[in-house]
Amino acid sequence: MRFLSPRGWAAFAWQSDYSQFYLIDRDDLSFTPPVEITPEMERRSFFVPPAGLVVYTLGCLQQHIRIAIYDTEPDHAPAEPMRGNPWTRVETTAARFPSRKFAISSPSMPDSLPAGPIFLLDSTDVAVRIAWMEFQGSRDDSVPVEPDVIEITMWPR
Repeated sequence: MRFLSPRGWAAFAWQSDYSQFYLIDRDDLSFTPPVEITPEMERRSFFVPPAGLVVYTLGCLQQHIRIAIYDTEPDHAPAEPMRGNPWTRVETTAARFPSRKFAISSPSMPDSLPAGPIFLLDSTDVAVRIAWMEFQGSRDDSVPVEPDVIEITMWPR
């Protein structure tokens, strides 16, 4: 296994209202998430608009979202590194960020924070690997559960 150092990374404690969050191109003022979630979007748990990325969560409000940007595709851990649990789902897709920068956002915060965090990319076209480690027990909002972990890894296409 080769070790590649990320060009940029961040980790967030996040609450995905309506079971989704967005990576929005900073210059795309026309971004609107899909109103209707198709069975394909539900099955794959993401949607790729013309610019940006929409990621769907299983239903738990709490997530740890990790974003890492690399120069080239890194080796991917078969399990979530912090707890060692296997990923419950993994998907890879292409995405476009024409401005080569993006921010994280959600339905309750449709505009990303003006002062960041902002992620910078070397390429407008990227490959994205999304890995989910989702809580597998009963989801009862009155009982605290471990947050889901969603790891997003990007590299130029």
